[in-house]
Amino acid sequence: MTRAPGPRALAPARPEADPRLAAAERRRAQALAEVDALDAEVERLANELAAFSARYDATMAKPFSELSDAERLVRRLQTLEDELARLGRVLEGTEPRSRGRGRTAPRRMPVAPPVEEEAGRGEGGEDVQAVEVEVLSDEAEVKRLHRRLARMLHPDLAADGEERGRLAALMAEVNAAYTRGDRSALELLAERAGAGDLDADVSLEERVTHLGRRADALGGVAAALRRERDGLLGSATGRLWREAVRREKAGHDLVGEMRRDIEAEAASARDDARRRLVRVAEGAAEVGRRWRSAMAGLVLRGRGGLRPFDPVMESPLVRRGVLELERARAGPAARELARRLEEAAPWEAAAVLLAYFAEAAGRPPEALASPDGWRDRWDLLRERWPESPDFERLLARLPRTLGLEVGIRAASGRLAAGLQLSSADLLPGVRIALERESVASVARAVLATLGPRARCSRCRRQVVALHLLRTRGLDEVHGLACPRCGAILRSYWRYGEVDGLEALAPLAGELGVVAERAVRFAGSGVAFQLLPVEAERLTAARLLHLFEDLYLTPCQVDLPRGAIGVRVGRRWLGGPDRVPERGAALDVRPGRAVPSAGALLETLRARVARRFRAEPPGGVA
Repeated sequence: MTRAPGPRALAPARPEADPRLAAAERRRAQALAEVDALDAEVERLANELAAFSARYDATMAKPFSELSDAERLVRRLQTLEDELARLGRVLEGTEPRSRGRGRTAPRRMPVAPPVEEEAGRGEGGEDVQAVEVEVLSDEAEVKRLHRRLARMLHPDLAADGEERGRLAALMAEVNAAYTRGDRSALELLAERAGAGDLDADVSLEERVTHLGRRADALGGVAAALRRERDGLLGSATGRLWREAVRREKAGHDLVGEMRRDIEAEAASARDDARRRLVRVAEGAAEVGRRWRSAMAGLVLRGRGGLRPFDPVMESPLVRRGVLELERARAGPAARELARRLEEAAPWEAAAVLLAYFAEAAGRPPEALASPDGWRDRWDLLRERWPESPDFERLLARLPRTLGLEVGIRAASGRLAAGLQLSSADLLPGVRIALERESVASVARAVLATLGPRARCSRCRRQVVALHLLRTRGLDEVHGLACPRCGAILRSYWRYGEVDGLEALAPLAGELGVVAERAVRFAGSGVAFQLLPVEAERLTAARLLHLFEDLYLTPCQVDLPRGAIGVRVGRRWLGGPDRVPERGAALDVRPGRAVPSAGALLETLRARVARRFRAEPPGGVA
């Protein structure tokens, strides 16, 4: 229901505006309008800078990170180069032993600073006090002041009748100012109520003075907002934003151009790292040769029982290699590495396993003998895990929680440089992790990439050959097989200490990359390694062919066809019969006019021994 307006006499008449009061009101209104405009400008500018900073970070974070990683790798390789050069001079006797070397502090890359960190900086870099600006419309502020005064001056709060009358008079003045929308009167009443000296008599002079103070306060707020605006524009983000706006008007993309420049710089740093890694590997080999020669000379001359000074092993940048990985005891760090390997991404585990196999082989396999070889084999592995980084990015951002580094290690009188575990104590942890199928499956993939590239004449494809210890027991014959069809690409003997790809044969057998079938011959064990699928399908005829190819023919033992057969217990197997995993034996068939199995065994042993003494290193075929 609409209430009819009351008599006009009941509404308080708005007094005629005094010129001084009107001027004070205009000054306050102008100051408030300036504050409103500045506050809106600062908010708009802060939002634009925040959006620009977010775009800059999203665009530039990865390129800057890659550049930082690449430069850190370059510094690491430079340090290794310098140390190898120093070791070479020490071994030559042209430089005394060094007791300390300084390190170069890394260069920090510029990034777009967060807007909020620089929003309070002035043009001269001075701190600007943060000012909380609350700009409300006159109507909202009048309502707020009225509610506040009503809570403070309501007559029900009076302690006695006299106080009730005083508060009632004051509330009448408050209601009157509220009815006429007199914000300045309400503000002055609120100030005086807060000071405890409020009365109902508010003079014109007091109102004019109050409005002047209000305008002065708003002027201070405006000055603070101007400083805040200037601080935003003068910040690094602000200057970059203004340049981006200027370039955008000219049809250019400043952030995109910066990204391309940083990406090019990072690529250049990775190229530098690639060249340095080659020099480090070559330098390590050369210093290793000088080291062996120098140590041999010291041993020949003798030092009266004192341990000779060994600059290589006393270098803080050369770690000791592990010669007997099987006997190394796993400490807490190794067990923690084993746990992390189980949780790591497959490509991260592959990087660790590459480093592990390179060290477990004694001398790294030919496939890992140079940085280019590492890159080639890593590219083969990346085909399985497309999310993995390329080789240079891998070196620049190694999964350090898995203990990887680019470094130098000494073992068996040699120096090797490249990807390695940071501590020899971590190596047993890899063996522990290999017992888990998630890690073992990655290890099988890694081992499958370590052979030489070759063309298979049977399946006519370019393949990475798989190493087989074709037989052991009476003799040891190594071979390279096609992983697709099992064709033997090369068969050869090794003389002396086995290292490289051949030294990894036991691990290949444990992991199931190859399968071994053992049989008895005249009481002695003879084992043959095959591809797993071939081992499952091994027939008596195939087993006899292997024995002839690997023992009888090389030792020039000529027997009639069918003189030797395969038996399980007392049952002789036919040619197509499958050979069981256990219990099979090679033996001379009854009634054949040939030497006994024992006599054949001794003949084979004698001829194998004479061959090793008489022939120079070479191959079977």
